Amino acid sequence: LSLFNELESVKAKDLKIGDMLIKGGSPGHIVILCDEVVNDKGEKLFLLFQGNTPAQSVHLVKNLENSSISPWYQLEDDAVVPVSNYTFSNAKFVRFK
Repeated sequence: LSLFNELESVKAKDLKIGDMLIKGGSPGHIVILCDEVVNDKGEKLFLLFQGNTPAQSVHLVKNLENSSISPWYQLEDDAVVPVSNYTFSNAKFVRFK
């Protein structure tokens, strides 16, 4: 919750490896952007890691909504992003300074 409230938002078009998708709350959730690919048009796809609570081993998240690009995700502002055990809505992208 504190990260959601304290970190500044990042627009999807400006995402970088290490940025996070976060939903504040109790419980909230967070995934970390761990890799990206970019096509000739500049369109990006991202790999996501998560660890869950209590602290567990970090693992790669499958894209359950789009098996044609899984495990990659296409991320957009205000998108609903489902991961294996959580669905992000009303979430935001953030970055540590």
